[in-house]
Amino acid sequence: FFRAHMSDFWPANMWPSSNPDLNPVLERITNKTSHPNLKALLQAIRETWDDMSKEFIRNSCASVRHRVEAVIYNNGGHIE
Repeated sequence: FFRAHMSDFWPANMWPSSNPDLNPVLERITNKTSHPNLKALLQAIRETWDDMSKEFIRNSCASVRHRVEAVIYNNGGHIE
């Protein structure tokens, strides 16, 4: 239907099936509440980042290699 009636229609395979989970920490924290607009979401992301300790950030960065390998293994798909 969409292809026939909408010349600019993008099929589902144009989009990734889900977030590849390379940065779930910010997402998990900032998505606990809804945000009325993009500006509010960006502010929540900045505040969340600023509140993270250096040790927490170091530990999170240390886990990135494992997460990247898992995303590659799943052909760019969801890993959790």
